[in-house]
Amino acid sequence: MHYRLIFVGFLVCGCSGDDAGGSGTDGSGTEGASSTSTAGSVTSPTPMTTVPTTSAGVSSDDAPSDTMADADTTSLTDGATEGEDSSSDGGTTGPLSNCDYETVDGMIVIEAESLPIVDEWVVSMAEPGFYGDGYIDWTGASSNGTPGNGEMTVTLYFGAPGRYRLQWRNRIGEGNNTTEHNDTWVSFPDVDGFFGRRDDDEDERRVYPRPLCEDADAMSAITDMDGVTTAGCPSGTSADGWFKVYSSGASDWSWSAFTSDNDAHEVVVEIAAAGDYTMMLSARADRHLLDRLVIHDVALDDAVVRAEENVETACR
Repeated sequence: MHYRLIFVGFLVCGCSGDDAGGSGTDGSGTEGASSTSTAGSVTSPTPMTTVPTTSAGVSSDDAPSDTMADADTTSLTDGATEGEDSSSDGGTTGPLSNCDYETVDGMIVIEAESLPIVDEWVVSMAEPGFYGDGYIDWTGASSNGTPGNGEMTVTLYFGAPGRYRLQWRNRIGEGNNTTEHNDTWVSFPDVDGFFGRRDDDEDERRVYPRPLCEDADAMSAITDMDGVTTAGCPSGTSADGWFKVYSSGASDWSWSAFTSDNDAHEVVVEIAAAGDYTMMLSARADRHLLDRLVIHDVALDDAVVRAEENVETACR
């Protein structure tokens, strides 16, 4: 039996004003540290966390058969394509892939200005210090409660199963209050796991997007896994499989991307099989500036992930 998390994503948009993504001064203000090894090295993929689901994403009566710290590797998912690459680092697109970006040496690197710009997203070079050829700026109204405005969808090819973290280089585009103009909606609707994680004394706390996090049976199945102490909803808003992903203290360009207000959790996806998967971004806060996005194996060191010399990994 295969276990998968299924998220149905709407589209939402918003700002951070009254629903601001806090500064994370309770220990969330610094960049959330990922599991690391020697800089640039990649360890074997982390096993996946899976929750039994129905087609609506609601937990079934069956519990996972394994209770490893992070879960059970499952079969090729609906979002994946067969013919995945056979290289160890996932650097070659599978023959059936229809991707926009792909993993190379454990990383997917995206220059924000190369995303499929829609609606009131604009490419700009007004703020100095950006990487690449510019950055994107949401110039429309904020959408704090409902994802969907300015939705950009891309296909990512993951060359190997495992756990990956989303990081982005961003800043506020207006004023000096770093809890405003600092967030964008994110969804990965067809991956095997999409959650926020935080380690406290080797115990892992997790948050999942609504409505999945409101399913008591699904969350109970997660907390039954070894090493996971709590699983529930993020502090602040989430909706229809989307996380509000915010920066902390980004008055200048900064690598900062977390979910759950004032209780910062790293944003994580889990992939059970190599193939194509969907990432969606939707405007939330007005004047949130995005420069570069990286989705990377959690074993990679931050210094490697954030290096300016990294090049975009567009599919060949």
